[in-house]
Amino acid sequence: KMEVDNASPTGQSAVVRDKTAPFLIRTFVKIGSFHRLSLFEDATLPTTDEQQIFTWKDATLSEVLTTLRETAPHVPEYRHPLARFAFRTVYADSGNKGRFSQKELGLVYSRDILGEPGTLTSIAPRLLEEADNENREQTHREKEERTLDELRFVPGDFLLLA
Repeated sequence: KMEVDNASPTGQSAVVRDKTAPFLIRTFVKIGSFHRLSLFEDATLPTTDEQQIFTWKDATLSEVLTTLRETAPHVPEYRHPLARFAFRTVYADSGNKGRFSQKELGLVYSRDILGEPGTLTSIAPRLLEEADNENREQTHREKEERTLDELRFVPGDFLLLA
């Protein structure tokens, strides 16, 4: 059973994460381009490029990327400071006789997660923030970012990352 807190400031029902189980996302990462849709239609999933993560429907793409970074710390491309990550979903399309379709979900830049870098004369702003991030004010970009639920991503869909 999913517990929902109806007092969300955005008008969206917020997931109570400590009372709701996360769901599995099978994520397929390819540097430079997306995997071909035909790989999913032919059931020849590119499992050598697969990362399995667990998250909630109220997670944002930035949060998904942060989770991927934590589950695969050995992949240097996930941490490149100038990287751009494009997200796409592959799903069984009920309007197309169950054939697979794909949809762009959005872009996340490394700098959006890492924050602005410091310089020789100033410390990076993120290092000056309080250690207790729970009480910090959300940035405008964080407030604007859409959740997986708002992007209509559902458990069972595949997530592609390029």
